[in-house]
Amino acid sequence: MKGTGIHLTKEFDLRINVVRDANGLIVSGLTIGDVTAQNQAAILIAQKGEFKEYPMTGVGLNDIINDDNSMHWEAEIAEQLKADGQRITRLSLNEKGLILEAGYN
Repeated sequence: MKGTGIHLTKEFDLRINVVRDANGLIVSGLTIGDVTAQNQAAILIAQKGEFKEYPMTGVGLNDIINDDNSMHWEAEIAEQLKADGQRITRLSLNEKGLILEAGYN
């Protein structure tokens, strides 16, 4: 399932929750679950070229500062999320911020 994977921290490090058995041996450690929001965040933050296997992936949202062309950014966000297999139900970008409702089909 595309929206399920390994959870990351806010700093995009692996989220590890070590669980040990009665003998002290590690039986699990990685946290797995819905990764839709973290995938969206990674795509929005990343610059093109940062994902080695997918060099054209990334919105580079940091570049939006001092840019008043919100339609360009909305189109770029929509294109990138659709390429990731997400369906967008709401997308709006204005001076107040970004409103995004999207997910995997």
